[in-house]
Amino acid sequence: MDGPNLIYLDTKMSKYQILNRAKKTLSTELLALKELSKSFNNNFYKAVSLINKTKGRIIVTGIGKSAHIGKKFAATLTSTGTSSFFIHATEASHGDLGGIKKNDCIIGISNSGETSELGDIINFSKRFNIPLISISSNPKSSLHKNSTIGILYKKPIEACPLNLAPTSSTTICLVISD
Repeated sequence: MDGPNLIYLDTKMSKYQILNRAKKTLSTELLALKELSKSFNNNFYKAVSLINKTKGRIIVTGIGKSAHIGKKFAATLTSTGTSSFFIHATEASHGDLGGIKKNDCIIGISNSGETSELGDIINFSKRFNIPLISISSNPKSSLHKNSTIGILYKKPIEACPLNLAPTSSTTICLVISD
């Protein structure tokens, strides 16, 4: 096997190299989290207030790793007594939009905010005047521009050696949702 994944599959790494990589991952993610306090601003307050005022359910959506964070977010809301569930952005386009009702609120999670699969949910939200909260790092994104309230965070450096695999960004979204 060759290619970029080889760095993760190197079984010849020493104990020192493995521990160093783990510490570098931690320091990279901690650095990203230090920037996060700037995201706890008026828009964050408005988003929490909107969630609290919602008479229906909180629908959380995302794709890829953001979907995993979204599932955890919906589960956390449910465990606190807030009626919530997760709709995968791809499945929304194939019938699951029917699960979203007039009094609901949608929360879309996407680091780039340009995930094409979120397009139908964004359009559905606008068409039926359903509030949409976005969590993203891109203020120019379709998701952010079309949201009722946008929570923005600074695009972090990912802990992945290639700065590709979502690591710091998913950690940030997990903390925001918590």
